[in-house]
Amino acid sequence: MVLLCGSAASVCLAAGDPPGRLHGTIVGVVSDASGGARLGATVYLFNRFEKLVRKVLTNEKGAFGFDFLPPDSYSVRVVLPSFLPAVRQNILIQPGIRSFLAINLASLVNSVELVYPGQSPAPLMTDEWKWVLRGTMTTRPVLRYAPQPNRQATTVFGETRAVVRVQAGDGATGVFGGQPDLGTAFAVATSFLHRHELQVTGNLGYASRGGVPAAALRTRWSRPATSSALQGGSSPEVLVTVRQLFVVGQGSQAPPLRTLSTAAVDRMSFGDRWDLLYGAQLEAVTFYDRLTVMSPFARLTYRLGRQQELQAAFSSGAPPEEILRSPGTWAAGAVESPLGQDVGTVSAFPRVSLRDGRVHVQRTGNAELGYRRRFGNDVEVTAAVFEQRVANGTMLALGATEGLDRAEVLPDPFSNGAVLNVGSYHRRGALVSATRQWGRYWSSSIAAGNVGTLQVNLPAEPVASVRDVRRLLRQTQRNWVAVRATGVAPGTRTRFMVSYLHIGGSNTLPMYRYLTQGFSPELGLNLQVQQPLPGLGLWSGRLEAIVELRNAVSNGYQRLQAGEDRGVLLMPSPRTLRGGLAFIF
Repeated sequence: MVLLCGSAASVCLAAGDPPGRLHGTIVGVVSDASGGARLGATVYLFNRFEKLVRKVLTNEKGAFGFDFLPPDSYSVRVVLPSFLPAVRQNILIQPGIRSFLAINLASLVNSVELVYPGQSPAPLMTDEWKWVLRGTMTTRPVLRYAPQPNRQATTVFGETRAVVRVQAGDGATGVFGGQPDLGTAFAVATSFLHRHELQVTGNLGYASRGGVPAAALRTRWSRPATSSALQGGSSPEVLVTVRQLFVVGQGSQAPPLRTLSTAAVDRMSFGDRWDLLYGAQLEAVTFYDRLTVMSPFARLTYRLGRQQELQAAFSSGAPPEEILRSPGTWAAGAVESPLGQDVGTVSAFPRVSLRDGRVHVQRTGNAELGYRRRFGNDVEVTAAVFEQRVANGTMLALGATEGLDRAEVLPDPFSNGAVLNVGSYHRRGALVSATRQWGRYWSSSIAAGNVGTLQVNLPAEPVASVRDVRRLLRQTQRNWVAVRATGVAPGTRTRFMVSYLHIGGSNTLPMYRYLTQGFSPELGLNLQVQQPLPGLGLWSGRLEAIVELRNAVSNGYQRLQAGEDRGVLLMPSPRTLRGGLAFIF
């Protein structure tokens, strides 16, 4: 028998189980400073990811136990009114080994380990500390207060946070949709009965083509994985989004573009190694016709150990932004909060185009396999391969598009260009990246890969229709290399992200958006800056100025001759400049 003693507990490891057993056991005794056994102490068991595994109460002898534990590293937290919380971390469980904990609870003046409350938005003082202070200050021989299991339910809403953003620019068109260039967006999230979260996000803006109005509204309901109402680590979400946009350029009778989508997302954990993100989105699009797009998606993560993991993902239709958000990469202070991401994506309309006079919505089918490994605490290496199939793909064109067939040209409401339907295509690609964390606030990344794209074979005669454009497009593979840097400037607290991607040869398609990688390179030179501004003392939140520049050097533009001294520019990623103010509460 080996005995390990410390200020918080003593650990005794004994081969109490037969060698063939594949599980371990944790047992222990909780006592006070005088050695008396404590009845009714709550003992929490957490795994290495700080996820609650089990919860028990001590008996009249102060004893507790957790059996049939898979081999792993655990931590134990003991809470009892009138005493300070006690924590024991890094308890290594091996097959057939029993760990014994002797935990002595202390009063305010003699603590085993202090557990301080977290920063906002958590409450300033936890309920555990309130019970400790009450029990210590009493002059009567009262050891504990009666439990109040429903005391949190007295407050319907709590932990409310909000973002309001006023922005303007020269239009923006992304991989899966476009956004208004002038508008006011907001997002408000609050907890509901301390078990649910309700979020409302909206945007009201105007596009650059003739001041076209656009509006979007989204309601999100979710239950965090930490909620006591959940079992097995499930954290479901339900989203309902409505959008409306008026399109000009097709005559005075052109109907508005309207969309209504409902999405369900869930995250589940299976043991300590498997995580699953899955869901589906059903979107109805009304524009000259009624179209329905069903978009299932899933991402499965398998942890090979503490420092590496494998991921497999697929999506069909138009994948929601939930699966496109950075999956577990380092932020370095430059990545937006979930509220900020929702503000930027709620008004992303689907890519709609015309072909032979009929309306079509761009659909994608993606299959991807990714790998991630960390070296120490500051280096991360990733790799991924993908295959993508696109139906009714869209491409942005600028210039003499009025000479093309009107039955296949749809004016882009987010710019002064037009949307062309380039048909269906199939592409593959791969990526390898490395990220280094420099201190607490700085990081840099380098990535290289290969991606399938469409190359334009320049004709001897000018093009006269979109059919001519589709006939000139050829499948090809291109190599690329990209760098990115993120950080926070000292003193000014300026958060920034700058990236540059160079691709060999011509490229008419946007870069692929990875489902398993946090670093999805964008074409050309891109810059994002968030600058905190001094407050006026009129509110408790903060004020930030935001500047965003995409494809500053106009990489990927290709010119086609459409007539005498007239041409059409094909733009895989248009140059965009946007700016605004964000009020964060």
